[in-house]
Amino acid sequence: MKLRKIEFWAATLIALFSIYIFINNALTLTSQPQDMDVLSKPFREKGLIYDHWQYVTFPDISLVLAIYFSFLFLNGYVFPKYQFVKKWNWLGFWSLVTFIFLACCTATSFRYQHILNNPNFLEGFIHNLPLAVQIFLVLFFYGAAKTLIQFYLLDQTQSQTLKAKILREFVVVFSLWALVLFVLIFTGNGSFGLVWLTIVPLGYFIYALNLYWLIPGFQKKGRMLYLSRLSISILGICFSFFVFFQIVGPNRIAADPDAFIPLAIVSSVIAVSFSWFVYSQNKQQLQQLYTLKTELGKSSADLSFLRSQINPHFLFNVLNTLYGTAIQENAERTSEGIQKLGDMMRFMLYENNLDLIPVAREIEYLKDYIHLQKLRLARSEQVVVEVNISDVPCHHSIAPMLLIPFVENAFKHGISFLNKSWINVSLGFEGNRLEFDIHNSIHAKTETDPESEHGGIGLENVKQRLQLLYPRRHELTIRQSQMEYFVHISIILEP
Repeated sequence: MKLRKIEFWAATLIALFSIYIFINNALTLTSQPQDMDVLSKPFREKGLIYDHWQYVTFPDISLVLAIYFSFLFLNGYVFPKYQFVKKWNWLGFWSLVTFIFLACCTATSFRYQHILNNPNFLEGFIHNLPLAVQIFLVLFFYGAAKTLIQFYLLDQTQSQTLKAKILREFVVVFSLWALVLFVLIFTGNGSFGLVWLTIVPLGYFIYALNLYWLIPGFQKKGRMLYLSRLSISILGICFSFFVFFQIVGPNRIAADPDAFIPLAIVSSVIAVSFSWFVYSQNKQQLQQLYTLKTELGKSSADLSFLRSQINPHFLFNVLNTLYGTAIQENAERTSEGIQKLGDMMRFMLYENNLDLIPVAREIEYLKDYIHLQKLRLARSEQVVVEVNISDVPCHHSIAPMLLIPFVENAFKHGISFLNKSWINVSLGFEGNRLEFDIHNSIHAKTETDPESEHGGIGLENVKQRLQLLYPRRHELTIRQSQMEYFVHISIILEP
């Protein structure tokens, strides 16, 4: 929030300063009769009256305001709202709307500034399309990079993931590349600067794609599929760079295929060779580290399980006694709650220690827990609990007790009998991918609340289990504000 305020005021000051410069230049120019006579001569020849404010100053100011509002819209609304929850359709839609808005504003500005040539709107749109693309790419990549850095580098829950490692690597490479490019241009080595401008980004993208995606796939799916994917990827990246430089601006190397193709070949060979070297150096060390973490995680889980065990048969007997008593007293809600609690305890006793269970059993446990909590909250009008769990049969397997800690956390911190509270739970499937979202209000616990002394051991445990059991096959997003808490989990399930 603090960074967003800084961005807002910085962008506002820059926009106001630019507008001040345009207005000052207009006032200075209009006070010089000789300069105004030179500018108005072509207009007089065509029988027109020259208005510097209408044809120059106002179009410039309108373009500055268009960039300003586009920046605020993308960084203050689109990226914060849609990128974290991965609503890519809406992110793409509003980004396209912003681009069209910028293109229309640049076209309108061009039409007024070239009024003597009598251009129509379509001509101005086509002529200024490269400018609109450049402005949009700067705004878009700034917003995307800022959001990714905040999430993967500053968020402690994500800073150790593979995505965070790739992002840190990209930031370092890009920073060094930009620094060397600046030095080359500043020292007058512009010819080599053009080589550096092209070969380093091209090589890094091929290196990262090969190291983090293609080579791991080669270990599972064979050489022929790897070579075909590598060839297609290299051709696609090289073609994208060539088209990018053609659109964004002149580059003698990228614009000349005879110069670009040899550089692309050299860059690709170096990138592929170096990525294989890095992978071979790290493979054995990473495998040993993963094996140790897996064994340590299993040992810790076993120890936690042993510490948490109590005499289950005694509790089942007590629950059966209470259930029978509730039936005799016609306490339907109480008997129903005891029955659900018994089912949950059987799940924890007989299935919780398995490596994998059917997804349907995990969902059944979730439903029992939520139903039990709804019984407790049935008479509270301040609390709204909405559950949307897909009824589509799922025949995959999942590690037990992965989702319930987040639901428990929502009912623990999201419920207040004094203030309006809400919990929204959603679970669905896309092929073998499980998508789980939970969104709840937050209420501070009082000192007398027995839950206030309990720490977040359950959430930390499930994060560790996800890292160990589903490496590179899960995504966990946690966002929190003063009023609400949001969790999104995506898991590629076992067959």
